[in-house]
Amino acid sequence: MYFGKLCLGLFLGLVLIAMIGFASAGVGELRVMGWLERVEIQPEGLLLEAKLDTGAKTSSIDAKDVIEFARGGKKWVRFSVSDRKGRTMTFERPVVRVARIRRGGVPVASRPVVMMFICLGNSFREAEVNLGKRAKLSTPMLIGRTTMEGRVAVDSSRRFTAEPSCGGGGKPEKG
Repeated sequence: MYFGKLCLGLFLGLVLIAMIGFASAGVGELRVMGWLERVEIQPEGLLLEAKLDTGAKTSSIDAKDVIEFARGGKKWVRFSVSDRKGRTMTFERPVVRVARIRRGGVPVASRPVVMMFICLGNSFREAEVNLGKRAKLSTPMLIGRTTMEGRVAVDSSRRFTAEPSCGGGGKPEKG
């Protein structure tokens, strides 16, 4: 009887040690960044300030002059994005889906979602980005948790912890 309890105790102890090891290994891989960071949209090279928002699932960008059109039988959009210095770039991207945005007290909005290559620190990801209207908000871009998943932990007391350094591209990760 005693031997059985001893074996069970040893087994449970080893399981606990393994679980702690796996948990700490996952946390060690995350880069701690601030709630406000600079990102670069590639390959165009547009540098923007972005809020890292773990409460938002999808990333969002302040898109102006959004025009839908067809190319090759598929729906595309043309839109403009401006940085803090007033530099404006025009983008064309295929629409991958239409997001329905729900916010308290405001009617449901539909926004086109496109894929964009985003450099955040040294993490280079291809991410879904909805084309929103963020002109009245503090940053032209919001990075949602799907884009940060597995790469970034957010420290709300920090900001501008790393400049984008993805070296002009390469092979992005999906996110």
